[in-house]
Amino acid sequence: MTSVSSEVVSQKIRVQIIAKAPLAGFAKTRLIPALGADAAAALAEKMLLNIIRNCATVTEVDGVTVKSSLWMSPEPESPHWRCVNIPHNFERYAQQGEDLGERMACAFERGLVDACAVIVVGSDCPEIDASVLYWAATALQAHDACLVPCADGGYALIGLRKVEASVFADIPWSTDRVADLTRQRLAECGMSCAEYKLVHDIDVAEDLAYLPSDWPESTLGA
Repeated sequence: MTSVSSEVVSQKIRVQIIAKAPLAGFAKTRLIPALGADAAAALAEKMLLNIIRNCATVTEVDGVTVKSSLWMSPEPESPHWRCVNIPHNFERYAQQGEDLGERMACAFERGLVDACAVIVVGSDCPEIDASVLYWAATALQAHDACLVPCADGGYALIGLRKVEASVFADIPWSTDRVADLTRQRLAECGMSCAEYKLVHDIDVAEDLAYLPSDWPESTLGA
């Protein structure tokens, strides 16, 4: 038994992509020592476009509409986004909050206004493809939350049917404690959680080994 109510607020799930503009010196800064600022930014753009393409293919799961949008830093009007080929039908919002937790909580709060569940996903994990998004949307029909943990102790995707501030407050972001603390907070809130297998996000030079060999244009410098 799970704790999900049988009442459905809306037959819609929102997917919110959290993304930084792929600007040299701004995006993927921990890859700069290995790749240089320009190549790190180019890889960040490839990964962002990859998750956008995958989200665009998932529009319905078991009769529930799935709607994706982009939550951007800096704001969507910034000139730093002009050269990024974002589909015109993607809704675009400025990230709001002082840290990642506040920005994610805001994305959930805004999304749950008209959706039965919200999935927040980053833009730096090529293993998050359409099949993982489908899994997450399906899991949220039976659980309060879903989580895709990363091998480095963080997570690449989190989905919620309701937002609890404590899930995102006082989390030491970019450490190996993020996923464990999130599991603990969800349990403290009495929220059931489905969990996917470990994936790898691309943050430091050692992570480059996890770029899929068959991923379009995944070869650095191509």
